[in-house]
Amino acid sequence: MGRRTTPSDLRAVRPSPALVRALLLTLAALASGCVADRRSLREVLDDTDLQARVAARAGSLVGRAGRPFAAGGQTFNDDCSGFVEAVYQAEGIPLRRLLQAAAPRATSAVAAAWVAVEAFGTRWRGGEWPAPGDLVFFDDTWDQNSNGRRDDPLTHLGVVEWVEVDGTVNFVHRAGRGVTRGRLSLAHPDEATDAAGRTFNSWLRVKASRDDQAPALAGQLFVGFGRIDPRRSPR
Repeated sequence: MGRRTTPSDLRAVRPSPALVRALLLTLAALASGCVADRRSLREVLDDTDLQARVAARAGSLVGRAGRPFAAGGQTFNDDCSGFVEAVYQAEGIPLRRLLQAAAPRATSAVAAAWVAVEAFGTRWRGGEWPAPGDLVFFDDTWDQNSNGRRDDPLTHLGVVEWVEVDGTVNFVHRAGRGVTRGRLSLAHPDEATDAAGRTFNSWLRVKASRDDQAPALAGQLFVGFGRIDPRRSPR
């Protein structure tokens, strides 16, 4: 006799928010006629599945800290860019190679990723909501050049996990204490929480002192979103 299914089993196979969001995006595109004539339904579903798998992979690493990331026989730095590179590599996208190809002289992997999403995909700031698996970029999350000023562009990135109905973006990133989840509200960029205490924007920059008034919330430091299209990458 087979093992009886328990409530915990049902919870284990519940679809992730990332997958649900990705499927809803696909259905919306089909219903609105936004699917290009030259692309088959299978191609659209394959893209959606890849995006959802990237988001799910990122979410599966929440809580991880203290050691380099590994994927596809490669080792990646234990930082925000290494985390993203490992997530994409695990799903068959050689992101590190794409960064090197797109921006060989970039001063940081985050800056290279910003160039790469334009070279091998698309990037944007407003309008379209991101999809699960997209990248989200931020400025000035730390004093990268150690000059005490807020002049450090493209210092941090994460992977979009899912988007709420009000547009609040839930993302996964390698923060100071390990891989964690963050939130970004472009509708309320200067607010950490709403009246009920619900998080609008996560704190991304550590304040130097109690009087430090530098922008520190995700909405204040947001740069834009990016999406890699594997079909546009060099072979």
